[in-house]
Amino acid sequence: MADDDASELSPTWLAAMLRELLEERYGRGRVPGVLRISKDIGEANRGETISHTQLHNILTGKTGSISENTKVILSKFFGRRPSYFSPPQDSGRWSADSVNALAARIAKLDAAQIAAIRQVIDLVEGDGIGE
Repeated sequence: MADDDASELSPTWLAAMLRELLEERYGRGRVPGVLRISKDIGEANRGETISHTQLHNILTGKTGSISENTKVILSKFFGRRPSYFSPPQDSGRWSADSVNALAARIAKLDAAQIAAIRQVIDLVEGDGIGE
């Protein structure tokens, strides 16, 4: 499932998951406000952080999709893989239309582009995180 498909899910999946991680990190009933959390995230990421507004929007369920950069920032803060912050897969199966559309796009790639995609897949499958 691509990030674009996250709009089909209720954004509360991300809010619930983030709340759980915050309680795990700070302790149940001891989670600070979004300004403090944003500051702590920045300290864990050498100054790179997520705005308190974005944190508020995630925690209130106003957004259910976050950028790859935000996933990396959260992964460093919580000690998880960036993929942990991706929307859950619903059935694990793609529709025939989705597969055909993807195949049509792949058919237009040249050898160098396919090699680059293969390299990315190898990095993801082998973790490639922290290297």
